Amino acid sequence: MVYLPLILGFSLVAFGYSQDLELQTSISTDYKETTEPVKVTSPITEQLPEKVTEKSIESSIRNALKFLISQRENDWSWRNDTPKVLTALKLLHVYEDVLDDILPSAYELQLSSKQMEIEIVIMLWRHHEIPIAPSQLAEYCLALSALCYDPRQFHGHDLIGTLQHHEAPNDLDFAYLTLAACTARAHVRKKQIRRLLDIANTAKDHNIVAMTILALRCIVMDHRHRNLQHSLRRPSISLARQQQTDGGFGNIYNTALVMQALDDLTELKSYWNKTAAKAYLEGRQDPDGAYTDAGLTSDVLLALIEKGLGVIRLLDCGRHDSDYENNVDIEGLTKSLSAHGNDSEIRNVTVTYTLWIGSNITENCTISITAPRNTSFYTIMQMAMDMDSHFAFEASEWPNGHYVHTLAGYKEEPMGYNYWLLYRLPELPDPSAPPANQLVAPVGVDDLLIEEGDHYLFWYKKL
Repeated sequence: MVYLPLILGFSLVAFGYSQDLELQTSISTDYKETTEPVKVTSPITEQLPEKVTEKSIESSIRNALKFLISQRENDWSWRNDTPKVLTALKLLHVYEDVLDDILPSAYELQLSSKQMEIEIVIMLWRHHEIPIAPSQLAEYCLALSALCYDPRQFHGHDLIGTLQHHEAPNDLDFAYLTLAACTARAHVRKKQIRRLLDIANTAKDHNIVAMTILALRCIVMDHRHRNLQHSLRRPSISLARQQQTDGGFGNIYNTALVMQALDDLTELKSYWNKTAAKAYLEGRQDPDGAYTDAGLTSDVLLALIEKGLGVIRLLDCGRHDSDYENNVDIEGLTKSLSAHGNDSEIRNVTVTYTLWIGSNITENCTISITAPRNTSFYTIMQMAMDMDSHFAFEASEWPNGHYVHTLAGYKEEPMGYNYWLLYRLPELPDPSAPPANQLVAPVGVDDLLIEEGDHYLFWYKKL
């Protein structure tokens, strides 16, 4: 029931905007054509063939956009495709000077955004009845990021945290979930990066490789992982060479996704023909401007305007990358621990490790442990379990490290949103003044390295 006031609030906001919109603007179904071409910047300077001109691409974009507008429901949504369509519309706004007669107004876009927020709230509210699909949640997270909302702070819910608690069922979803997390500037662990690199070099399906390249290109935007840039060349060239004689990569979706993945990689110019790929998409557009449905049409639009999912992180939303105390690069050799002095010094340090049970903290247990500096917290947990059975735990081995799901006999309950949260604190945790969310450890138990004076808290609570 905690969501009911929020839903009612959104509904009132949407109603108010609707009334205001009726007074100020009217939605016209007569779309005027413009003779000014859409200026889509291309990294390739080759001459366009006669059948694929800038004007024909402009026509495809305009017709696809008209189709999307025509598919909008009375509640300002696009049913299950709302997040994809909103992402495309937001990125299309960079061409508002030439598409202004078709693009939704700011009022309309905000109404659709509010409707999407309602959809997310309902999805969270009904997760007991209908489990949340990780790929669907990733779509919402990407849309929120495109709209300059932080999915880590969605009305008190960390959607990225929820996303990362789900194990991806396949390589495509894993890459998609990682892309959503990276786009929101969340921490990506070294084992996740290693898995992405492995997928990029071994996967055969075009869509899997393309999505993986998109995720890796997002990660490379972080200055800590610039050294991965060279690792993208081989899988990118291999993917580019898979272009077929008709210009496509197997089907419409694969072609649109590959175009997004290879966009702006000018060194690949000799390995594939972007113009032929655009011609492939243009030739498969339905007479009404659609590419089958609103979701696929949105994917194609991102490819045609050369503003794909990979650029969302670059949008100017007035936010900056978060600073993490412990960040380990792909080789695990370079650790950012400048706040703790000289890394070469080996000595023993003492830390405390506390368990809290319940949001109202019905159980509180603390132990002090001395171990060599820079010992992983996972090792500390093993030492604590040997010293006191109350600290016994169970963990799953994931590609990105150990995931602790049970402590002191309490197992996480995703359906009830009961999770174990790990905090790294500057002082012993006080039940009368619980730590804020920003003190949650930025990395997992394997990558978290202990220092003198650290205090660690594992808190079993309802999110």
